[in-house]
Amino acid sequence: MKNIIFISSILLIFSCKAQQQTFPLKTYAESVPVGSYFKDLNNELDFYTGTWTAIFQDKSITLKIVKQLKEPVKFFNKNYYRDQLFVRYEVKKNGVILESTLDKSFTNDSKLSVKSAYPDENGNKVTLLFSGGNCSVGIGTIVFKKINSTQFYWGYYPGTTTRIDTLCPPNNDYTIYLPETENLVFTKQ
Repeated sequence: MKNIIFISSILLIFSCKAQQQTFPLKTYAESVPVGSYFKDLNNELDFYTGTWTAIFQDKSITLKIVKQLKEPVKFFNKNYYRDQLFVRYEVKKNGVILESTLDKSFTNDSKLSVKSAYPDENGNKVTLLFSGGNCSVGIGTIVFKKINSTQFYWGYYPGTTTRIDTLCPPNNDYTIYLPETENLVFTKQ
């Protein structure tokens, strides 16, 4: 009896793994089975990995971008996996750090996280989601668009730039430090 249970368990595990299907990153989630894997089959995200810098007004911005494989994600309240970019950043003014996520964990710190949502235009553009700072102030999208082999344009589009007074403590920092602009050029280091 124990052998039958053991063999049945192994078959169940293999059948569950066999059901997971792999699709290109740009595949629409509604049309694929739950548990599918949206894989960067064409290495579209690889260009963006590494350390990038830019100057905006009187601030220097450093981005450290990594590609993580098979990250769990939810679409339409269903679980999937996806290769995606995670961005850590640091904003300095006159050498003083205004905000830094360089020491943050992607899995444990959802505040201030920046992660890719989807690539577009054959990998020449990728849209990322920014979770915002305190009370989600600054939540929005960031777009990277390739210029050449060592540069990309940055566009940041915050959806909300204010806090809800009744829900957010008045003593927190609600400043948005990321550059709210389009066509800011980042250069690979």
